[in-house]
Amino acid sequence: MHCYVINLPTATKRLERTKCELEAYCPKLSWSVPPMCVASEMSDEQFAVVYDSTGAWKLHNRDLSHGEIACALSHQSALKEFLKSGDECCLIVEDDVLFSPAIGEFLEGLVEWMKGRVGKPTCVVLSEATVVRYWTARCWIGEIKRTRPIEIYGAIAYVVNRAGTEAILDNNPLPIHTMSDQWSYYARHGLDVFGTEKILAGSFDFDRGESSLSAGRAEVYRQSCARRVELPLFRRKVMAAKAYAKKMWWMLSGVSVCDNRTNDGLYRLNDRMEFCNNGIH
Repeated sequence: MHCYVINLPTATKRLERTKCELEAYCPKLSWSVPPMCVASEMSDEQFAVVYDSTGAWKLHNRDLSHGEIACALSHQSALKEFLKSGDECCLIVEDDVLFSPAIGEFLEGLVEWMKGRVGKPTCVVLSEATVVRYWTARCWIGEIKRTRPIEIYGAIAYVVNRAGTEAILDNNPLPIHTMSDQWSYYARHGLDVFGTEKILAGSFDFDRGESSLSAGRAEVYRQSCARRVELPLFRRKVMAAKAYAKKMWWMLSGVSVCDNRTNDGLYRLNDRMEFCNNGIH
């Protein structure tokens, strides 16, 4: 399995830090930096060609920032490079990644597990964002319990197979309309998205507030607020009631957010989410 690092040409220190992470915790992996899309080097006219504002508004109710667009295009560049290889799956990481010491052994087992997913669009998200806001119903093989995730995002580190790569690219073609980490969107369109119960990759920027994407997203959100259409009062009340009912059901059913106590399986984070005791540790 090969690793593709999302790294801007000017971010040499971040690349060096990522190199140290890979050498320390994934010494058996080869890695490279695919061609990147740099937001600061693109004009408004170029963004207009590669970005579908109407589609973004339909999906996110706001515009995407230039940084988000460039990041999505960079991830797509890595995915296209992967399709040129003969590998069945690859690891994609961003240059702010921090690995758990357990990542190396887990990836070895994951490669074997992925051999049984050939032809099935599959992505395994390894970062801490996977534990945010989703149901954690656990089902062993042969005892399937279905549930629906509330939200799943995060592209700091993920493993994807060839069928999964094709599904991602097919559902966000140029001009793109969504972000690289909108896993719940891809899950609704045929991609089986899994998350590890134990966090295996975190973000260096998360603890230090260095993310330029977050700053750009906040600015676009403020600009987009002026364009938002105010929903009728009745519809807003219905939406609020549904959200409250979902929250109460969550609390009363005893379902809690993943607490990272074990690492004995994978969560499938699409509309057919299952807990699988597949022996990967």
